[in-house]
Amino acid sequence: MIATDSILELSAANRTRTRFAARIGGTTLGVSSGHVNLSIVPDSELNAFLIPDQRCDVECTARFVNAVSEFEGELVFDSGGLWKLYRNAAGYCFRFATSFLGDTPYKQAIVSPDFTKVRIDLVQRFYDPSKPWNPLEYPLDELLWIHRLSMKQGVEMHGCGVITPDGRGFLLTGHSGAGKSTSARMWARNAAARVLSDDRIILRAEGDRIWMYGTPWHGDAGIAEADRFPLDGIFVLEHGAENRMQPLNPTKASAELFARSFVPHHSVEGLNFVLEFFDQLTSLVPCFSFPFVPNVTAVEALLASSTGKFAAA
Repeated sequence: MIATDSILELSAANRTRTRFAARIGGTTLGVSSGHVNLSIVPDSELNAFLIPDQRCDVECTARFVNAVSEFEGELVFDSGGLWKLYRNAAGYCFRFATSFLGDTPYKQAIVSPDFTKVRIDLVQRFYDPSKPWNPLEYPLDELLWIHRLSMKQGVEMHGCGVITPDGRGFLLTGHSGAGKSTSARMWARNAAARVLSDDRIILRAEGDRIWMYGTPWHGDAGIAEADRFPLDGIFVLEHGAENRMQPLNPTKASAELFARSFVPHHSVEGLNFVLEFFDQLTSLVPCFSFPFVPNVTAVEALLASSTGKFAAA
């Protein structure tokens, strides 16, 4: 982990520099300004994930343009909100627009097929050149990581990542409203426990272990730690009248995890990788459904489960 004073030094330097770099989920991404009037700076949520400048897995160049260039390709995904994704033989184009600014896109990102090179075009009339800007402004940052991970690297999950006082790694996964942030707050009250994230966790395989990584895309609890830990158990959260762990067979567990993951639905290769990843994960890590009561007894129930084995609470 980067020391706090180093983070502050990096953050301050990035206010005047034309480049910053970050590591999230084991993947590095660097952003450089390609325009004399464009000063770039990361969002504050990214500060803990900043790294010293280096050549990164994904390299981005940002620039001001008068208007986004034409991109001849098929529309492969429409978020129904800020962004659409287009594809052709040369790569991808994420195009961002909002009714608040009219129909004209205010930003687009042209991406190579392997998601290693990105050109970010910012339409200048929508940006004050006297201020620094973050070219990766959400959701572009997360979109780049999701797609890069799907190239046989890992999967991002809706989940709260917990390191227990006795040294176990738990992923508490759930849809919006299932209790991730509530669980994160309960675990955070235990001084001997750590919470990597209250909303987004990246999973990667290394040998015969699955590792979970914190991300900057936190939820209501605002918890995001730039660290990783091996995964020992997965619990699919749901509200219940009591705390009760029920084992899930690998097929059921894979289906539950897929429904709570971030996947590029337009990519057959990406979808196949995610399904294969969950097959591997569920063969290595025990998975349970976990109806729970939103108070400290839910934490106590998970702590009471024996190391390496999980008994119903």
